[in-house]
Amino acid sequence: MQKWHKILGISFLILFLGLGLLWVLYPQEQPREKINILLLGVDARDINHPGNTDSMTILSIDKETKEVAMLSIPRDARVEIPRRGLDKINSAYPHGGFDTTIETVENFLDIKIDYYILINFDEFKNIVDTLDGIYVDVEPSTAAKVPELRGKSGLTRLNGEQALAYSRFRFDSAGDMGRVKRHQKIIKGIIDEALKPENLTKAPIILNQLRENTRTNILPYDTVILEKIINGFKIDQAKIAMITGKYTTINGIVYLIPDDAANEKIIADLGFRD
Repeated sequence: MQKWHKILGISFLILFLGLGLLWVLYPQEQPREKINILLLGVDARDINHPGNTDSMTILSIDKETKEVAMLSIPRDARVEIPRRGLDKINSAYPHGGFDTTIETVENFLDIKIDYYILINFDEFKNIVDTLDGIYVDVEPSTAAKVPELRGKSGLTRLNGEQALAYSRFRFDSAGDMGRVKRHQKIIKGIIDEALKPENLTKAPIILNQLRENTRTNILPYDTVILEKIINGFKIDQAKIAMITGKYTTINGIVYLIPDDAANEKIIADLGFRD
């Protein structure tokens, strides 16, 4: 359950390649100004056998301005799952697959999900290492408690093992919310590194690593299209947020009860709707 973060970097390279095909070759099929992609990470050892989606992040891209927004959904959020009832949102995928997961998120947030990317965890460290590491602003308190970080704090370069350990850490006062914030830092670090010109040539290597660990309804394309799609991509200006609410225990199970009013404002501020 703690491994959802491995979705982060590997999702974006598939994302860029697929969107290149969709935007460049088939623009008439995309009348909406925004494209929302649901990034999922499963805790199954075999991607063909469903596990909980302990990573749930929505990436929204404005096709004209290339502005980016990201919204993370905590795994414990208690929502209505079609044909199941109220439960943790991370149980939607093992219950009903992609269709139920997308329907759950769309109903919960009243937004349109255009595409999904689901990643198993096995390749996370390899992807980070293929990029020769990523830069992350590590909190001193976390650095002191995670042995793999060897005390490194501040903006520091992490290898695959260190990035994995940083993402897994959850034993601080912020609990699961703190873990979500660390996941968001990892997302940005991987995107920043993947967008560097010297790393574009590594896309075929990474795609080969992803082949058995990814499920998506986005069609991958070649690096020529990739270069066109990331031109002007504004990750440094990305708006980043997470679903908020209050934790409570129901029948011995801990849930996050979403704050509907606060989350509606977050959705509006992020501009997830056209």
